[in-house]
Amino acid sequence: INYKKVANATGYQIQYSLYSNFKSVKTIKLTKNSITKKTITKLKRNKKYFVRIRSYVVQNKKTTYSSWTKSKKAKTK
Repeated sequence: INYKKVANATGYQIQYSLYSNFKSVKTIKLTKNSITKKTITKLKRNKKYFVRIRSYVVQNKKTTYSSWTKSKKAKTK
């Protein structure tokens, strides 16, 4: 997964699922703003996955999330 860097973000959340409505979703939390790509491992072969991402900011011990991006389809090999 490659994505553009958000200037004031603390980190990112990535969600992926086999279903377009993100039923039984798995979430990855990236705590560094400098990371702009992530490889997801241990996926099922020859399946379509739906992926979305959002950024977050932590200020005064309170976390504020952006909205999710539109989901993208990706097929594993």
